[in-house]
Formats: sequence, structure tokens, C-alpha cells
Amino acid sequence: MAVIQFKKSAPNDEGRQRQAALLAFSAFSELKHVFLVDEDVDPFDLSDVIWAMNTRFQGDVDIITIPGVNCHPLDPSEDPTISPSIRRKGISTKVIFDCTVPYDQKERFVRAQFMDVDPKRFAPELFE
Repeated sequence: MAVIQFKKSAPNDEGRQRQAALLAFSAFSELKHVFLVDEDVDPFDLSDVIWAMNTRFQGDVDIITIPGVNCHPLDPSEDPTISPSIRRKGISTKVIFDCTVPYDQKERFVRAQFMDVDPKRFAPELFE
């Protein structure tokens, strides 16, 4: 699995994040899944990536599958006994999960800002 952080700076950047995922598959042939996230998502924090998936991803339009390609030979799910679509061991489906916001919708997807809270006020004994 790979997580690619992508910044859309202009309308013509739309779609380039998916091209980046295709390049990742080309560079790392054993890669099976790529998650695409915006610049406000920490690609090293799985909770943040899952947050992006839960708030910015729609399965009917943001999932791209590439069936019938070689992946990692040690993946036990890549076996013809698992699915009739797998013709031989090592063949699988690569998947892109596009968890980025459409460029023209960026203003709708601003994270909620939370107030700073002083925990000493609620549990002063913890800070003595």
C-alpha cells in the first residue's frame, strides 16, 4: 500500500493525482493499493488517511480498478481458487482510492477548527 499526497493548485491539476498513482504502479510492480490524499492530510498518519477516505471518498466515482495485472507473488489472495477472475497465481487487481477533494470544491472541505482547551481546568491534580 502507498499513500500519495497531492496538491491541486489549479483546475488543470484535476486528474493528475490519478496519473501519479499509475506512475507508482509502474515504478513498483508489486504495489497493490494506492491512496491519494490532499495536502492537508498527513500521509504518514493512517488515522488521517482514513479520515480523508471517510469524508472525501465516494466509492462509485473515486475508486479505480486495474484488473488482471501482476502483483506480489506472496499475496495469498492472488490465487485462482479465491476468484474466477484470477487466471493464475500472482495475478490481481490494483486499486486506486482517490480521497482528494475536487479542485472546484476545496472551499467546502475545510477541516473543523477546535478551540484550545486547558486540561488543568478540568483535572488540576494531573498537573501538580
